[in-house]
Amino acid sequence: MNRGLVSGMLRALAFSSVICVAGWPALAQERYDEHESTDRFYITLGGFSRAAIRTTIRVDAKTPLGGISLGTAIALERQFDLDDQVATGRLDGWYRFNARHRIGLTYWQSDREGVRTYNGAESIVIGDVTINPGDIITTRNEGALVAVDWSYSFVNTSKYEAWVGAGLNIQSIDTSFDVSVGGGMTTLQAGAKGTVPIPTLNLGGRWTFNERWRMIVSQDLFGIKVSDFSGQLNNTRILAEFNITRRFGIGGGFERYSFEVDAESDDFVGQFDTSYTGLSLYLKGQF
Repeated sequence: MNRGLVSGMLRALAFSSVICVAGWPALAQERYDEHESTDRFYITLGGFSRAAIRTTIRVDAKTPLGGISLGTAIALERQFDLDDQVATGRLDGWYRFNARHRIGLTYWQSDREGVRTYNGAESIVIGDVTINPGDIITTRNEGALVAVDWSYSFVNTSKYEAWVGAGLNIQSIDTSFDVSVGGGMTTLQAGAKGTVPIPTLNLGGRWTFNERWRMIVSQDLFGIKVSDFSGQLNNTRILAEFNITRRFGIGGGFERYSFEVDAESDDFVGQFDTSYTGLSLYLKGQF
């Protein structure tokens, strides 16, 4: 079993234990009470900074005989000068059908670009394009994430909430390379384009300290391996929110995200891994 997946499962186990301990007073009494829900419709909009980004891509090529010609694994930030920190906007929200069930949505998008003269000792292969020392590479990475999920709250009181659920995390892997050969006399193009959907298992909890402050923690986790596709995802978020009024407030938090995929499909043949540490600051509305 993949070491990263095992680590993620252990984190999820520890995380679920924390949720159960935090929600134990509610479990020992009533799992639901008659409190008025103030966040049946909940939306946040704000800034999202991704730091310590690490992205590795390997673009393979299909041979005329139906085989696979392996490309070179490339660390985009270290080798091709893509920014390892970027800020963008982010949208999150949910809609509650009742005290037990809700659906959620997350969306963000950011673009990065780097230009570098390749000075490595050996050639690099990207698909069917070979990059040699002295070639100039312009790299573009269009990062985007759309996540949808359904959650079941097995505890939901005015002070505590704990939930489990399932969802779909759709990660963009669009990365392009423009290679200027011979001092710019010839330009070659290579890259990978597509989106990868990964189903997820979700755990989360809320702890309301008083009418102004609350904390929300969540963990998304999944790993899958079939004949021509394998992927895994780990995402942990810790948020703190302050209600300015009954309906509006501010919040912020920390996120650690990792995503890996190895695929052989019509859209993409190769490997794509990315991870980052995220910080968010947002305005929220709840109705």
